[in-house]
Amino acid sequence: MAIPRKAPSAPPPPSVVALARELIAEPDKWLDTENDQLGGARPRDLVGTPKEPILRNLLEAIKYGSFS
Repeated sequence: MAIPRKAPSAPPPPSVVALARELIAEPDKWLDTENDQLGGARPRDLVGTPKEPILRNLLEAIKYGSFS
């Protein structure tokens, strides 16, 4: 009997900081500035919290130009 092979898993998503560095001219300044789109929170304060997906969504919107 053959041993079943485990399907390869998808690579982990890039970190929020890596995404910011890819998309924003001054990423550290952006990460440390309060943002109205995030309810006035600083993006860096959301990293590693349950609200990180909201931050990722904002960065994806910036990446694809679909923010208002």
